[in-house]
Amino acid sequence: MRKAIAFVVLSLSLAVVGSSVLTTSSADAQDKTKTKAKKEAAVGTVEIYKAKDGFRYRIKDPDGKVIAMPPRARESKEDVAKDLEEIKATLEKVKPSEVKD
Repeated sequence: MRKAIAFVVLSLSLAVVGSSVLTTSSADAQDKTKTKAKKEAAVGTVEIYKAKDGFRYRIKDPDGKVIAMPPRARESKEDVAKDLEEIKATLEKVKPSEVKD
């Protein structure tokens, strides 16, 4: 009888420990999946804003650092949007080339 009770207690103990390990492992896996998804989803932003001399845009990387701005302002938001569409179309079609001085 004692052996049977000891066996049951041991089995239950192993089941509890095993389930907590599995739960921790699946939680770790979910955290890694979320982190990877955030990195993949981390894209920059394009902001259109009113400046002193007109409308401008700024392109920011995922960390919020400005990586591109236009050399001159435009009269309207629509003009800025057109410029951005032209840039997008150009970047989709061409490959970067090295310029030798």
